[in-house]
Amino acid sequence: MADDFKFYTELIVRYEETDAMSVVYYGKYFVYFEVARTEYLKNIGYNYVNIERDGFYFVVAESNCKYFSPARYDDDLKIFAKIEYIKNSSFNFLYNIVKVEKGENKNGNSKGPDVNIAKGNTVLVCVDNVDFRPRRIPDYLRRAIQNFEGF
Repeated sequence: MADDFKFYTELIVRYEETDAMSVVYYGKYFVYFEVARTEYLKNIGYNYVNIERDGFYFVVAESNCKYFSPARYDDDLKIFAKIEYIKNSSFNFLYNIVKVEKGENKNGNSKGPDVNIAKGNTVLVCVDNVDFRPRRIPDYLRRAIQNFEGF
């Protein structure tokens, strides 16, 4: 499901993230994407605080999500993230969320494979943190992304 992703983060679905049907509210998946984005950047050596101190913001210019199976309260999720491409002032994150099936059934066998929950993407644009005009992605961040992703 997520073989071509080099990074993932994990979380457990909290009760407040579910709706009246006892499933994760559809808008919360974009929060999960943001969690993965933030952790991805930390993983390659940078975080939003440092990037903002350098005078940059990353604004979401586009976001999409396709849902396959519901996640529910207390599910263990893995949110895979990778950068598909990087341009002068923008880059595209891809995400794949899976529910981790843990434990064993009464026969001692694994409960089953991970379940594909949702896939999505966000296009982020680098802007100046004062006037919000597009800026070239800082070279240090560009190099870190290229080194991590191998492109």
